[in-house]
Amino acid sequence: MTERVLEQEKAIARVLGSDKKTRHLVPTWQDIDVLESVKKAVSPLKEFTDTLSGETYMSVSYLKPVLHLFNNSLLQPEEGETELTKQIKHTILEYINNKYSDPGTDELLDMASLMESRFQTTYITDDKVKEI
Repeated sequence: MTERVLEQEKAIARVLGSDKKTRHLVPTWQDIDVLESVKKAVSPLKEFTDTLSGETYMSVSYLKPVLHLFNNSLLQPEEGETELTKQIKHTILEYINNKYSDPGTDELLDMASLMESRFQTTYITDDKVKEI
């Protein structure tokens, strides 16, 4: 949705600016900066969820590799990003990591990943491999 608003920014400004009652709703440069930061932070997740939603089913064995991908590349701060974009990425990562930080959940994800022939021990720390 943010992409669509950014694409149609000029048209939105023209339509809203033409009426005195809606003129105050015309997006300012600050609004556009915020929308661009949100788009930049969330777009990797959008592409990823679009890809996964095309699958007929999702296995729990995919979670460990996905978490690894989020933590090590997709949601890492990049050079030239605004502080807002970095903060959004950090907050998303913090939420996701807290969600799956429970030792029981982590062990379940490790076992599921171990059973998947494509992943096996790739995303499991060495000390946990011996436990499992």
